[in-house]
Amino acid sequence: MRFALLLLAPALAIFATPAAAQDSANPYAACAAITDNAQRLACFDATYAEQTVVIAEREEAVAAQREEVFGFREQDDVIERQPEVAVLTVTVQEILQGNRRSQVLLMDNGQLWREIDGGTLRNRVREGWTGTITRHWSGAYEIRFEGRSGYLRVARMR
Repeated sequence: MRFALLLLAPALAIFATPAAAQDSANPYAACAAITDNAQRLACFDATYAEQTVVIAEREEAVAAQREEVFGFREQDDVIERQPEVAVLTVTVQEILQGNRRSQVLLMDNGQLWREIDGGTLRNRVREGWTGTITRHWSGAYEIRFEGRSGYLRVARMR
């Protein structure tokens, strides 16, 4: 009996919600109540335009957040849930010297990437090179530069 009450409680909560609260979840509810066809259509069109803008703004914010956390291992769960962030295209703005003669790359988007062991790129990176940063199956990140063979294994610093 107690199990049946536990299953029935959420259904009862839905019916107990006031109608005004249920209508606020549907932005088109007010339009549906309009009896004049022209006014109802205009209301639906305006509401659709507003919803499209809201959705586009939300998608832009999510894309910006994905790019911001790309490469940080503690944020990997965000990237795993959103696999379309698998590639980031950047241009090298400045090359700094790290410890043990490793290269530290400042990118045009403000990100800072440090060279780590395991890369196959034979040349030193130059300012102005454009490359794509991807996540390797091993969990590390690597950057491949346009017109160059090999890759540079990197870790994001900032």
